[in-house]
Amino acid sequence: MFNDKLIELPDYGRLIVVSDIHGNFEDYQRYVNLWDESDKDFHIVFLGDLIHSSEKEDGSIEILDDAIEKSKCPNFHVLLGNHEWVHIVNKKIYKGNEELTRQFEILVSHKKGFIEPSLTNYIKFFKSMPYFVKTANGLFLSHSGPSDKVRLIEVFDKMIGDGYLSPILKDFLWNRYNSSTDYTKNDIVNFLEVIGSKYMVIGHNPLESYKVYGRQMILSSSFGTKVKTYLDIDLSKEINSMKDVQRQLKFIH
Repeated sequence: MFNDKLIELPDYGRLIVVSDIHGNFEDYQRYVNLWDESDKDFHIVFLGDLIHSSEKEDGSIEILDDAIEKSKCPNFHVLLGNHEWVHIVNKKIYKGNEELTRQFEILVSHKKGFIEPSLTNYIKFFKSMPYFVKTANGLFLSHSGPSDKVRLIEVFDKMIGDGYLSPILKDFLWNRYNSSTDYTKNDIVNFLEVIGSKYMVIGHNPLESYKVYGRQMILSSSFGTKVKTYLDIDLSKEINSMKDVQRQLKFIH
């Protein structure tokens, strides 16, 4: 149904969930060091936006090189974020007056000594990224979203075949919880009923540590937070409330 764009995790094992790293190689290494790649039942998921730092030191290339290597492990997962998506569809993205897409290309050229074939290889990696993770104990993970357009499972299924310019996919990459025009708490409930999950976990929104918005948890693991927050999930434990999700939060000060 979903080809390789939805990862489904079983009711056993462990899962670490990390949100937007945005070129912070030190933070990326911290989280990877919490994970044991030799344990096939121990998964780590990055919720997109590995790249594009607004800081002086941009470790996007080092992160990507390591993530490409580690993605050979079936328990290492990087979801597509809007900052990877813009390179696939050849769009521009800005922070302030800085065009981050162009800055990324300059960074590739500077660190590799040339722009090709490295840029093409990175875009190939972006295209290989799944969109979603669904756990057997009731969590649905995506970069952002949901889309208020998804009222039937058939609509969600069709999105996969509509390609990278699908308006529903764009909602799952760009929507923000604090925009009244993007989605509401009721939209989250409706989507979770359609997809058959209990709670949703996203990144994308710069905030301090984490926020609960209805049946959605918004994580801030690196960018824009002093208290770096991630989830350490026991996949064998049933989740019946948002409190059950919150109990599995971990913090790096």
